[in-house]
Amino acid sequence: MQWIRYLRQGFIDVACTRYDLTHMRGPVFELAIAATTRYPALTLRIEVEFTSHCVSFGPKPGETLDFDVLGHDRLILDHRAVARAFCFDRYRWSLSLPALVQTLNDHYCNFTGHGNWLVIRSIDDQGQAVDYEIYFRLRRHEGNTLRMVVESAYVRLAGTPGPGVPHERKGRVRFQVMAAKVFRGEPVRDPSRQRR
Repeated sequence: MQWIRYLRQGFIDVACTRYDLTHMRGPVFELAIAATTRYPALTLRIEVEFTSHCVSFGPKPGETLDFDVLGHDRLILDHRAVARAFCFDRYRWSLSLPALVQTLNDHYCNFTGHGNWLVIRSIDDQGQAVDYEIYFRLRRHEGNTLRMVVESAYVRLAGTPGPGVPHERKGRVRFQVMAAKVFRGEPVRDPSRQRR
């Protein structure tokens, strides 16, 4: 079934267990932007959308997922109609996503180099600090509204290769600054690239 249909019904049943998805319908929150010498203060409305990648995993490059092994009830078709499998770990972590995105006000976001942004949140899970990587895009909608699409969110396991941004990378911007620039239609430049 397509992700949007799961969202509308508000749950997915996997292995005789119902997993509530109503938290994935996306919160709406306000972001106060302080006045600067160039611009007056403003309040932005942020509408959040979560994609299926926040609760599912896809095939590795060149492979396909075997739902005869995984279970056909785990099949989720993403926004591109790509088959993905419901992930129990990603689902568990997704429960904190609506609250986390509303705390981004003064948080720093990393440039990924792929047109989206990365926030790494350290969360203590069963006594261990882990990196919960949240990838999103931000664009102007209408009026004072910005649309945030959380494209993926997962805990990267130690030693797992992937497109994640190293912690020491200098290319980052405060969420509040990014939101103000997106609202005004200004480019958000990676400061680490400007130093080269």
